[in-house]
Amino acid sequence: MRYSFPKKEHLTKKEHFDKLHSAGRGVKSFPFSLRYIEVELEEGLQRKVAILAPKRGLNKAVDRNKMKRQMRELYRLNKPAIFNSGVQEIWSLRYLGNRLNDYAFLEAGFLKLLEAYEKQRKKELNHEE
Repeated sequence: MRYSFPKKEHLTKKEHFDKLHSAGRGVKSFPFSLRYIEVELEEGLQRKVAILAPKRGLNKAVDRNKMKRQMRELYRLNKPAIFNSGVQEIWSLRYLGNRLNDYAFLEAGFLKLLEAYEKQRKKELNHEE
């Protein structure tokens, strides 16, 4: 797997955002929250991701952009570690903090979020069977 986050993996469709925020499930692990839902995507895509850094927490655009850059980097470098359930899904990855943090803190929080996501997905998949 390549460590990339190409444009085709970016979540851009309004109907996907609406579906995600109306019927999506979520998991939180400070300083991130993740909402996800299964959908049909183009062939060869596992997931599409939206990276969000709200104005409420980070007032300056410079800070929001830096946080989004760091979140994209976290996602990109940890893609191989993400639980692959074999279904296509869309994600909304949101920053919950109200200030910038160092990269090591963010990475630890992101890895905890991925563990919580994996635990929840395995539980959901076991209930479906």
